[in-house]
Amino acid sequence: MRRQKGFSLLEIMVAVGVFVIITGVVFQLLLDAQQRYKAETEFLDTFQSARIGLDQIVRDVHTTGYPPINTLPAAAAALNPNQVAEPFAWTATYPLFPCTVLGSCNAPGGPSAFDLILETDIDPENANGVEWVRYQLVGNILRRGIASKAVGVDPVLATNVPGVMVPYIENVMNNATQAQMAAIQANYPAMFPGNAPVPVFRFRCGIPAAACTLAGPTPDTSRDITEVTVSLIVQAPNPDLRTRQLRVVTLTGLARRINP
Repeated sequence: MRRQKGFSLLEIMVAVGVFVIITGVVFQLLLDAQQRYKAETEFLDTFQSARIGLDQIVRDVHTTGYPPINTLPAAAAALNPNQVAEPFAWTATYPLFPCTVLGSCNAPGGPSAFDLILETDIDPENANGVEWVRYQLVGNILRRGIASKAVGVDPVLATNVPGVMVPYIENVMNNATQAQMAAIQANYPAMFPGNAPVPVFRFRCGIPAAACTLAGPTPDTSRDITEVTVSLIVQAPNPDLRTRQLRVVTLTGLARRINP
């Protein structure tokens, strides 16, 4: 009877070692692929959410001022200010001294570069009057809130009621800290010119549109604003896995007020 020759212990150990190495490499590749998929999903979700949010802001600016004051006789509009809309709720020193209805809503001045209150009838079919729609950048979160317009009520106080302003777009870096700006500029030198925050809202008045005049004998008022440029600097939650660089994009939209 012939004696069959088997594998030696050394050969078995070598085979097991090779198998372990190959298995480890395969699992590492799978883990890297999973992490990259997660990072890319976060990346796409972040910028898609920001794009949808930007579109909503542009639509709100399009419809701000609806229904306009001239839809009612002057006396009726004065008695029912919650049925007509000024385009923007503001005063010369907004937001330190925000306006009240039947007060100084149309005083010269302008809203903040990071805080804007619009007036519009969101759902005219319900006949529930005009609402204040507010966008406010707090830290790295752009918040949005809606409150009903009411006589003698401060729009800022109305939208500051707990639960009204809710997170709307996250990772907005327009008003980033100096350290955050420096980190972003390391990869994107053109961002934050002059190492200064970048306004979310910029305003132009008149036709053709020009920079709003907020001083002088005839300063522009909220009714004179015809265009609002919205800029969002949005950063992905995690850096690129391969380069370790921050991923940041600037989204810009131009909104023209439709209502007279």
